[in-house]
Amino acid sequence: MSAVPAKNSRHRPARPSADGSEMTVEELSARTGVSVRNIRAYQTAGLMPPPRLQGRLGLYDPEHQGKLELIRDLRQQGFRLDAIKGMLEKTPEGAWSEYSLISELFSTTFFTVEAPKRKAINEMAANWDTKATSEQKERLARNGLYRPVGEDEVEMLSPALERIGIQLAELNVPLDTVLDLQDELIKHTRAIAKAYVEQLFLELLKAITGSQPASGDKAASASKIAPDPNVVGAMKGLFERLRPLAIGSVSAAFPVVLQQEFDRAIQKQQKKRG
Repeated sequence: MSAVPAKNSRHRPARPSADGSEMTVEELSARTGVSVRNIRAYQTAGLMPPPRLQGRLGLYDPEHQGKLELIRDLRQQGFRLDAIKGMLEKTPEGAWSEYSLISELFSTTFFTVEAPKRKAINEMAANWDTKATSEQKERLARNGLYRPVGEDEVEMLSPALERIGIQLAELNVPLDTVLDLQDELIKHTRAIAKAYVEQLFLELLKAITGSQPASGDKAASASKIAPDPNVVGAMKGLFERLRPLAIGSVSAAFPVVLQQEFDRAIQKQQKKRG
């Protein structure tokens, strides 16, 4: 992937820190828990600005650290790199102290209604009186609803979905069919969620943070700059109101669309028989 053009000021090489708090990539990795390999991969993908070069040595500042911590948190919460890049590109200049709150507002507990649950993969497959194949395990690992926590254990981010799967198993629906349906569900609901995040949540968030004065001292701390409490309150209040609207809109539309698709399928079958 090519580097992000220099005209985007968020990706220009960082200026030296006024308080001398610059660090090497190894030090940045130690502070954030992100591997050196991933830090460089994020730079290549255009998620982070390049370091300031001092000879052949790359030096990173607190702004790099804050952005990397945000990327790390969003990755841990299941966001894909392309979605994170879209969020970062929409961030107004000077609003990083407020936008660091995205990692809190989009935490795994903000939108979800159930606590995650750990379970062995083979125990999940036992509902079909079988053992999970390596391919089935791989499908669970990459769909975003099951976070691997061990060699044969996952953290289910939606225990309710597993309970639905168990009921489908009792109806003798094959495991692979359930996984196919689950993949389709995740694919389309992720597209809906991405649209809500980019077209509604981030746009309203930008309206709030964009009206705030930019911080003139980006190197005030080697960690995150304390955000304006008024901005924090406004953001939380806004998202508390939007959360049920976003989730409720999907619940409201799906039964209507399901009925329409069922009717179309029945009519199609009748035409074939006629």
